Amino acid sequence: MIISFMLEAFILALLIDLFIGEPRTYAHPVVWIGTLIGYLKERAPKRFRFAFGFFLMAFSVTLFVVAGCALSILSYMISPVLGLLVTGYLLKSTFSLSFLWGISREIYEDLKYGRFDLAKAKLPALVGRDVSKLNEGQMSSCVVESLGESFVDGIMAPLLYFTLFGLPGALAYRAINTLDSMVGYKDEKHREMGFASAKMDDLVNYIPARLSLLLISVAAIATGHPLRAVKIGLRDARKPPSTNSGFPMATFAGGLGVRLEKLNYYVLGEGLKPCAVSDIPRAIWFNRIISALLLVIILAIMVMTGLPFDWGVFTWPAIY
Repeated sequence: MIISFMLEAFILALLIDLFIGEPRTYAHPVVWIGTLIGYLKERAPKRFRFAFGFFLMAFSVTLFVVAGCALSILSYMISPVLGLLVTGYLLKSTFSLSFLWGISREIYEDLKYGRFDLAKAKLPALVGRDVSKLNEGQMSSCVVESLGESFVDGIMAPLLYFTLFGLPGALAYRAINTLDSMVGYKDEKHREMGFASAKMDDLVNYIPARLSLLLISVAAIATGHPLRAVKIGLRDARKPPSTNSGFPMATFAGGLGVRLEKLNYYVLGEGLKPCAVSDIPRAIWFNRIISALLLVIILAIMVMTGLPFDWGVFTWPAIY
């Protein structure tokens, strides 16, 4: 059994997420990099926007990784305990469990008690579509879809890259995903500038999205429908226009046994019962089951193999 500094940082990051939650906006590393991306985006040149997009991606990712790792290393040089706290905090900023569950629960409560305007005001925290004309079933579908999709980009992918490549891997993934969420659109303003970020996001999510089909299907043993999860996941994964998001969403729909729909775009789980407000607590529970399974696997890998890769820098011994 191998107990490493990074294993301790991983456990600390989980504890921060579960018992403290998201950092305040002013103290959130992802907000910092998002502010920089926004600043550079608004100052993009009118010409050579395609090339600028590659610069934006490379510069933002490199800066986030270098700055985060430098903070980790410098804090460790001051005190190993401080280094552990800083490293755990930085790692926690790359993934989110409790926020996803919490905002989903809040929207459920609003829908349950007829507070539709409040629910619509909170939904943009989960989805990017126009929600102004959605009914309660369609809003419920948004929440359940997000609980499926966000399992990959909010939980599994950053922790997978941390497990393999340590803090640099998690920070790089989160920077890429943040870039995609801010510039990776196909409208006139972003199409050229966001091309590099969107394609890189597709690339880094390609394997995690497909692994999620397997993981969600195994977790669906808890719902009694692992085979249906596999079937719907394989059948409907490519219905959304996204290269990757259909895999977790379709498999999640199959595991829960609900039909998910983005109006005028796609339907996942055709033939299953329409998504209802009462399905949101079940979806939160299912996301927790899947996440717990993922965390157990990651902990086992780290303990048995000594991962993540230390880059010849993060070679510090365990503190406790």
